[in-house]
Amino acid sequence: MKKEALDGEIEYLVFDKLPKHDSTWGLCTGFDGNIYIAACGECTGGLSVFILRYLPDKEKLEYLIEVGPELGEPPDNGHATQSKIHYCLIPGSDGLLYCSTHASGPPINHPYWRPWNTWDDENVRFPGAFIFTYDPVKNKINNFGIGPKREGSRCLAYDEKRKKLYGITWPRNHVYVYYLESQKYIDLGRIGDINPQAIFLDKYGNAYTTDDYGFILKIDAETNEIKKLNVRCPFENYRYGWHNVTYDVVPSLDWEWFYGTDWGYESHIWRFTPYREKPIMEDLGRAWGPPDFKTDRHLEGWQVRGLVFGSDKKLYFTMRRGWEEPYDTHLLRMNTETGEREVVCSLSFGEHRPRAIASATFDFYGNLYFAEAGNFPTGMYIYRPKYVNKNKKLFSWKDIKQWG
Repeated sequence: MKKEALDGEIEYLVFDKLPKHDSTWGLCTGFDGNIYIAACGECTGGLSVFILRYLPDKEKLEYLIEVGPELGEPPDNGHATQSKIHYCLIPGSDGLLYCSTHASGPPINHPYWRPWNTWDDENVRFPGAFIFTYDPVKNKINNFGIGPKREGSRCLAYDEKRKKLYGITWPRNHVYVYYLESQKYIDLGRIGDINPQAIFLDKYGNAYTTDDYGFILKIDAETNEIKKLNVRCPFENYRYGWHNVTYDVVPSLDWEWFYGTDWGYESHIWRFTPYREKPIMEDLGRAWGPPDFKTDRHLEGWQVRGLVFGSDKKLYFTMRRGWEEPYDTHLLRMNTETGEREVVCSLSFGEHRPRAIASATFDFYGNLYFAEAGNFPTGMYIYRPKYVNKNKKLFSWKDIKQWG
């Protein structure tokens, strides 16, 4: 399905060979320039995450591998399933994908699943998040085994220089690191009650996430020490910052700033840099909509996500319009120098409306990709700007972020 959009065209691509899979969380651009996708099944019992590939050159979708059976966890074994690769699908310059699985899918023939109800039930509980690499050339998984036991991995970052992964677990909200060469897993401890959905890296390999109140936490690349910085994500003056954990973070095209949004009530966009004498956090205001728009009842439905820079140097993102009907999700873009916002298009196609947009990335030609969550079957949106030309690459490997 395709339709016109501002300065281009938007396409919706459904993953129709996976009719029960309902969300796409992991999405990244591989070293080969292809788009890699984690199609997840978190609402129906007995489903395993699939890895798919989209070839921009051929505009072709490929179904590559079902992950659970390759990890020794077939989705019909009675356990809570390896149903997701959340924000844990990370490309490396060696062509591999660095991954960790996540939980929420019920066991087969179960209507739902909660981790605490089955924590000590060896037959039903989630065994833990597997850490692995996927080789798209050989279509093969190299399984490093379970990292966090009985928990999923919600987000992941890859320090390629040190061959080191950073992750955050769910539901207990622990930070962990995993050294790939020594296959050593280290739990760095719990950082709060609210689970951040982004952990990101600076140019030196230090990792960053947030505590429950939006304060930036820095994890030292060499010592793994966690330090709370005196900067925090913005929030409205009638709140006190609770639940303002990181939700999505992307680097600027010059890698000097990180642009992000929170998994809270505020729907703000902010930018942060650690590359000053003192770290700086700047509030860029409400992403979209009236200044007095209160999002209390819309925490899950109206969040900002799908942040990605286009080659036009504008920041693209998605948000559902929750202050007036129809409540469609829209693709927007922002000039980060002037703050000007523009609506690119609605993401509705007839009766089809995405419940949420999970992730975003670009191909080397400059097309933008947005992963959908909340519909059966799941799929993704492709925004094709008019200036894109397959004979000219506007992005390269140096522009790809190493986190989910």
